[in-house]
Amino acid sequence: MDVGVLSVVVWLLPAVVLGGVLRDDIDFQDDPCRTYSQDGLWFLDCSDRGLTELPDNLNYDVQVLVLANNNFISFPKQLEQFSDLHTLDMSGNRLSTTLPAYIESLQSLKVLNLSNNNYDTWHASQRTFNFNKLDLSKNKINGIEEDAFARMRNLSFLDLSENRLNDLPKTMFSHATHLFELNLSRNYFLSVPQFQSQYLRILHLSNCQIAGFHKTAISEMTSLLVLDLSINQIESIPDDFESLTLQDLILSYNEINMLTDNTFSSLPHLAVLDLRGNAFKEVWLTSYFSSNPFLRSVYVKGNRWSCEGFSVNLLLTYDFLTKEPAKVNDKASLICYSPSNVTQLSWQQAYIRTWHADDSSGNGYTFMAVMIGVIIGIVLTSFVCRSLMYINKPDPSRTTANTVLNGPSTPAVNNDTETRIPLRVTNRDDLPPTYDEALLLPQLTSSFHSLPDFVDAEENLRRNRRSRSIGDLTDPRPRLGDRRSTRRTIRLNSNVETRENS
Repeated sequence: MDVGVLSVVVWLLPAVVLGGVLRDDIDFQDDPCRTYSQDGLWFLDCSDRGLTELPDNLNYDVQVLVLANNNFISFPKQLEQFSDLHTLDMSGNRLSTTLPAYIESLQSLKVLNLSNNNYDTWHASQRTFNFNKLDLSKNKINGIEEDAFARMRNLSFLDLSENRLNDLPKTMFSHATHLFELNLSRNYFLSVPQFQSQYLRILHLSNCQIAGFHKTAISEMTSLLVLDLSINQIESIPDDFESLTLQDLILSYNEINMLTDNTFSSLPHLAVLDLRGNAFKEVWLTSYFSSNPFLRSVYVKGNRWSCEGFSVNLLLTYDFLTKEPAKVNDKASLICYSPSNVTQLSWQQAYIRTWHADDSSGNGYTFMAVMIGVIIGIVLTSFVCRSLMYINKPDPSRTTANTVLNGPSTPAVNNDTETRIPLRVTNRDDLPPTYDEALLLPQLTSSFHSLPDFVDAEENLRRNRRSRSIGDLTDPRPRLGDRRSTRRTIRLNSNVETRENS
């Protein structure tokens, strides 16, 4: 390409692009509504144009009409021509009038968004509407007539959040047979409103300044599955809070600090419990959930748990919440914030640290505990030994002294007992007594004639001598080889009666 031609193209390109942009802006200003297709639906978007009336020559075959953030004071008459309309969005306007009659003829209308308007009261209507979702959030509604939704037979979702409601008629939703979800968040309820509903499944009551509620607050909502009471000022949950159907109870970011064994005892189908960001410090008992066999998820993050002292709940509840299938997926939420020696430790680690401290400050306590254990062991051992000795102590009054003469040992004799006990010899012609027998005789010299002769040889004495006498028997003589003494066991009786008989 020629250099001159390229220069011209580069010079004209910004002008062409700028002209295209300006042309689009001019076209958009001439036609404030845009038509486009998305997800198989045709959209007509006339939002953010400050409209008070709809322009002419619109595509009335669209399924979604967006008139948000304009200045409509009432519903435009042209809406009646959108026969295939599925969704009508008129949020962010200045509407305060009731629904027009032609809305009833829009049989295909399923979603009606009237949020952020000027409604302060929602009145009942004698017309029947077919839409499924009605959004009345961000208005100024402080009163609703009792039959306001009675003729909305297909209504399944109703959003009344960010209004000024502080109470509701008890039978307001009793005829809404298809109402599935109700959002009452960001209102001025001081307690959970009590109303009847046989079909409601989900109830949102977050950020309503609720300080408490009665145990039968939702008992007439016989199909309720989810109750959201987050971001309120609730300090306690009433015992026996009753619902035979409730599965999800959301109480996060309140001021609850205590549970009891009866808190969830009347919620047999409780499956999800959200208690994040409350004021819990004491670790729960596992018995608090003994009536909830279907409990599968518990959220506890944001509570400042105290692990002060030894508590077996630290281990039992930790295992209950983390054992597979785990009820708490975020184990990091089960951590201690006090005391300082277990800060940022898990409940399980704090339980172990209580008895197995590895820091220097705990060594003295550990040594003291060991010493106390040793002392207690010694005292118990001494007590047991003394008890056994006392049990096995013989009775002196029933003991008969039996002495085996010439045996391996001789039992000790008390100093107070007479040691010279006469022998009971039945045969006077027996051989002379032995050395041990001679010691017990009253007169030792009387038996010298019966002792064997001794030989003069020193070597025979050392080899053949079996015993020595005392006193006069100093002359070493061997016992004659043919003399043998027959030794027998003589029973000695130390009692007085035996001595007299002998």
